[in-house]
Amino acid sequence: MKKNIRYKQPGRKFTGLWIIIMVLLVSELYTYTWCRIQCVKTGYEISKETDKNLKLITLQKNLKIEIARLKSPRRIAKIATQQLGLVMPKPGQVITIP
Repeated sequence: MKKNIRYKQPGRKFTGLWIIIMVLLVSELYTYTWCRIQCVKTGYEISKETDKNLKLITLQKNLKIEIARLKSPRRIAKIATQQLGLVMPKPGQVITIP
């Protein structure tokens, strides 16, 4: 009497396990790579915005200097007398309101 014994192939079970392990490993590597790319991209964006901020601060300082120059009393008096023909009022022309 021969018994018909069927042996399971152990390779098939391990092959499925290895496929699952490899899929997990590859997906982990893709996730890690994506995270690193996003980190580098964010670093570049931060650097670009920092440069833009420094340029805006410099522009603001220059504009403040220009405003101070334009508001200068000496400049305003010069424009009033030379371009507009204004003169200082005489003491009799000044009226004080109580």
